Amino acid sequence: MLTWVEVDLGAISYNLNQIKNRVEPYGAKVLAVIKDNAYGHGAVDIARTASKVPVHMLGVATVEEAIELRQAGIDLPILILCCILPEQVGEVVKHDITQTVCDLSVCEALSNAAARMNKQAKVHVKVDTGMGRIGIQQDEAPGFVESVSQITHLTIEGIFTHFASAERDIAFTELQFERFKHALSRLGEIGIRIPLRHAANSSAILGFPASYSGSASSLSSIPINMVRSGIMTYGCYPVGPPKEIDLKPALSLKTRVVYLKKVPAGRGISYGHKYTTDKPTIIASLPIGYGYGYSRRLSNIGEAIIRGTRAPLIGAMCMDQCLCDVTHVPGVSIGDEAVLIGKQENEEITADEVAKKAGTISYEIFCSISARLPRIYIGG
Repeated sequence: MLTWVEVDLGAISYNLNQIKNRVEPYGAKVLAVIKDNAYGHGAVDIARTASKVPVHMLGVATVEEAIELRQAGIDLPILILCCILPEQVGEVVKHDITQTVCDLSVCEALSNAAARMNKQAKVHVKVDTGMGRIGIQQDEAPGFVESVSQITHLTIEGIFTHFASAERDIAFTELQFERFKHALSRLGEIGIRIPLRHAANSSAILGFPASYSGSASSLSSIPINMVRSGIMTYGCYPVGPPKEIDLKPALSLKTRVVYLKKVPAGRGISYGHKYTTDKPTIIASLPIGYGYGYSRRLSNIGEAIIRGTRAPLIGAMCMDQCLCDVTHVPGVSIGDEAVLIGKQENEEITADEVAKKAGTISYEIFCSISARLPRIYIGG
């Protein structure tokens, strides 16, 4: 095996338990978000680990993601966080999946499918309080929920919103939460109380519970009883907030040195000769590139750890290869492990560090790692 991903399932369990310890004393459950192949970590194995913790629910993006988990024997409740089309409702009901709704036509289609199968479809209503993506507008939410509540073979299990900038704009986050609370209050006035109510993403979990009540002493005013753990599940912090919960990174990206060569000073390296050696240089070829999801934006700025020493990546990133200056790495040999994300000896390259160099966020770094790379699971 030349290039692979290692995922520490023990770190996943640790992170989820840290989150549970933070929110469960205040009556909140945890939904682990494992959409997009669990942020590149491998959805089925992460779901199995989350089931053992356990969490209350799993969150995915598509019907296909949910069915993959059901076919793997995952029996935890699964919420599809995105919209579907009416023609997809049969699979949702058949596999006992909970669906996000903000459109009456989908609700009616779910009801019809459930009636045919002699089942009860479960839904969570999405309320748009300022994100601007899917969701019924907050002032329309009470009327929408009342209409949905009258549809047979349909159970409103949850209601939720999503914060647009919980990691940066506390004032707007508080405004969104007030809008959400107002919608819930209006529902209460017409006698509708929905069992699961959630708003907190990873950024908001870090501020829990004060983020929702003004102070930790007025907990009875918190109307939410579930949080959605996304990036924190995988050991990374959202941008901005203080790191108040201890987390362990779960993913490492590794490859091997497959070729070594000595080149003189003044030699152009890789496509376009965007790097020229300024001294006699030993170059290691690593079998990874943008075709594996290691971004071309890391050309000339990425690093690898080889024999416990950081070594710069030089030249343009290729589709399946990149080049590394190992002149200063003592004893470097063909077959040596090279770490692009993760720890080796006393050095560590974090996903956040890679993301900063690439001008993006850790979420994209994880999700970009190709499914063609084998995932090796440890610590489970």
